Amino acid sequence: MLRNQLRSMGLVLAAVLTVATGAPLWAQDAGGGADGPAASPAAPNGDDLQHGVARISVMDGQVSVRRGDADWVAGVVNAPLLADDRISTGPNSRAEVEFDAANLLRIGGLAEIRISALEAGRIQLELSHGTVTFRLLRPSDTNPEVDTPNISIRPSRVGAYRISVTQSGETELTVRAGEVEVFSPRGSQSVSAGQTMVARGSTADPEFQIVTAAAPDAWDAWSDSRDRVLLQSRSAQRVPQGVYGTEDLDNHGTWVYTPDYGNVWQPQVDPGWAPYQAGQWEWLDWYGWTWVSADPWGWAPYHYGRWFHRAGYGWLWYPGVFGVPHCWSPALVGFFGFGGGVGFGVGFGFGNVGWVPLAPYEVFHPWWGRGYYHSGGYINRSLNVTGVNIRNAYQNARIANGVTGLSVHDFQNGRASSIVRPTAAQFASAGIIRGAVPLSAGSAAARFSNRAAAYAPRSAARTTFYHAPQSAATSSGRLGSARPGAASSSAGWSRFGAPGSGQRTGSQSAPSSGWQRLGQPNSGYRGSPYSGNSSPRYSTPSYSAPRSSGGPSYSAPRSGGSPSYSAPRSGGGPSYGGPRSGGSPSYSAPRSSGGGGHSSGGGHSSSGSGSSRR
Repeated sequence: MLRNQLRSMGLVLAAVLTVATGAPLWAQDAGGGADGPAASPAAPNGDDLQHGVARISVMDGQVSVRRGDADWVAGVVNAPLLADDRISTGPNSRAEVEFDAANLLRIGGLAEIRISALEAGRIQLELSHGTVTFRLLRPSDTNPEVDTPNISIRPSRVGAYRISVTQSGETELTVRAGEVEVFSPRGSQSVSAGQTMVARGSTADPEFQIVTAAAPDAWDAWSDSRDRVLLQSRSAQRVPQGVYGTEDLDNHGTWVYTPDYGNVWQPQVDPGWAPYQAGQWEWLDWYGWTWVSADPWGWAPYHYGRWFHRAGYGWLWYPGVFGVPHCWSPALVGFFGFGGGVGFGVGFGFGNVGWVPLAPYEVFHPWWGRGYYHSGGYINRSLNVTGVNIRNAYQNARIANGVTGLSVHDFQNGRASSIVRPTAAQFASAGIIRGAVPLSAGSAAARFSNRAAAYAPRSAARTTFYHAPQSAATSSGRLGSARPGAASSSAGWSRFGAPGSGQRTGSQSAPSSGWQRLGQPNSGYRGSPYSGNSSPRYSTPSYSAPRSSGGPSYSAPRSGGSPSYSAPRSGGGPSYGGPRSGGSPSYSAPRSSGGGGHSSGGGHSSSGSGSSRR
């Protein structure tokens, strides 16, 4: 794989550059700068849209991640997730994954998920065991899909979709709100709000029954509380289209208005703090060097927008111009080399690598994408290095704590504890990097985390999943928009594709004993597998009640609207075990609602897509 090749291969580097400190490389409005989108092979374009990035937004308990064929390691909040990554949870644990502002996945205890596809307009997940809730929070152009060993599930509108794969291999799908289309090789079936589908059997020929959903429980109540945090976020109303993960900003700073940039965010931080210092550089396929922040709010401000410093305020984050969609970036910094010592590439003889946060309107030189990859390797087509005074090149380099550096060895191995500050002479003779960062990743930087997994999940490598054909229609128009409701199926067991009752026609054959095979016409109710009850056996996440006070503070907002489906009306809050050690989960509810602001300014837009990386 690419990450393994990068560890062993040497990098052949070129060292030619003219320094440009004038017009922005990308303009945030539609036009671009003098060195506009056509000038760079690494310009964000349609290729970036095929390499989506998600994040772990909530962790509580034992959460592990496996990147490709690497070992399982401990999860990290705000660490990026890519296609082919796996997420697993231990007993009494839970996690939330954000794919964008509309699509989220909540993962219960003893569950395992693989992200099989993640790109613009498409999310595909494989659930091998455990309970999850896929939440389509807002209308979206993205087509989500959750595949299990029996069926393929595609939400077709805004709603909450609870999915369990039991130890016996059955799939239980409960639609709390919205509507979903379920696919099998035999045909498809619509499931509406208030219904539960139970499917069993082989991937090639499953059978199912639809029954009335059981009442919401503690898991649904927790999901409800997270919905309120997201839907009522004040910060989400103050950022442009495409920027997500901003709900974390609500309780960690304030929004202030500036005449030149409009609404900007001021973090609540200690004196001496500066952006891009608490965290580490990690290597990601396609994106290369990526900043993983240790700040609890450190997703949106490090992958969107720009930072600048103002007297009396300190560091402020500008989220970017409104009116164009914004693309995710691995970081928004300027890289440079400084100091003597052993060089780390042909023509690049510096012993340290430094970086500075880019200010609004400053030149941005992407270091990832097709221009730097060829036949599974890392190439140097657009690497340029030259001597320059960093303070003249970057506005934030003139701020006392605006520049951060590491030795080459520490940078390559994901170590950020031994920060190196350039001297005045080194500032004046640094080697600014335009394009590919000439550093190969050590083994530590190529791992998701430096901490071993506290819980080792059972392997799901041999599990087979049903993947619905991509040509299968799930809905007309945008996801989240209303469409004619499908009729409920009868209380009997049915085959997918049977005529009537909201099913789509498939092949037909004789029913099996008790259950009907998918695709066969309905023949009436044939009895429930649940003794004396028409509700399914839910695989409820194993959350024990807190053993003492001081559990996680999942406090809902005190005002604003509630999610589009109701939580239980009695029984109090969810009963689940809190963290085993000090500290609360990495999110909290907003203190109040607020309106959105509009700001204007410059940045850069991706060629061919109208997306901005500012």
